[in-house]
Amino acid sequence: MTIRNPWKDPLFLLLSLVLLAGTLSACDATVTPPPVSLGPQIQAAVAATLAAIPPATQAPLPTMAPPPTPVSIENIFCEYGFCIGHPQDLYMVDQGATRQPPAAGTFSSGILFGYNPSLFVEMAWTVSGPSFDPQVTMRYILEENETLQGNLEAKLIGKINLSYQNITPISGALPFGGIAAWQCGGRDFTWKVYTPQEGMPATLIQQAVEKFRCE
Repeated sequence: MTIRNPWKDPLFLLLSLVLLAGTLSACDATVTPPPVSLGPQIQAAVAATLAAIPPATQAPLPTMAPPPTPVSIENIFCEYGFCIGHPQDLYMVDQGATRQPPAAGTFSSGILFGYNPSLFVEMAWTVSGPSFDPQVTMRYILEENETLQGNLEAKLIGKINLSYQNITPISGALPFGGIAAWQCGGRDFTWKVYTPQEGMPATLIQQAVEKFRCE
């Protein structure tokens, strides 16, 4: 009896190939997953990223300059035939008395000054001339690098007709200055101050002159 080799039978080979192809197709169908759309995942990631970004910091709103810090004008200097107010923690010194040799002020003329870390004050007086120019009187105590600024303001403080004007700063620590001049009892007076805050010079001068009197 002769046994036939099935691999030599064309019909067997054809059927075997068909079955093999079907098996491979089935395996491929189970191994390869269907394509998945990444659109929703990408959109969710973008949304999460945008949500994590901190909001932009708003620019600070402009603020008004703080009001001048009040300074107590409680003390009074009385000498040379006049009295004037000055801050409590600031002592007025006769400039002439500090010289060598000393040349203290007199009823006719003199210069006072006082200072602390937050204020500088200077005052001068002299016998009045035939005419009164407040800006000329102010220059008695203006240094070479100090200049008058803005307009000359006229103020009535009690019975004193006072002229006031801003001046250029000479110190970064005390950048705001003012000076005033007035007459009383046949003499010309001038008062200068430097402060750390805008608006303080005019206020301090007014408070000092409110306590002023002369003989």
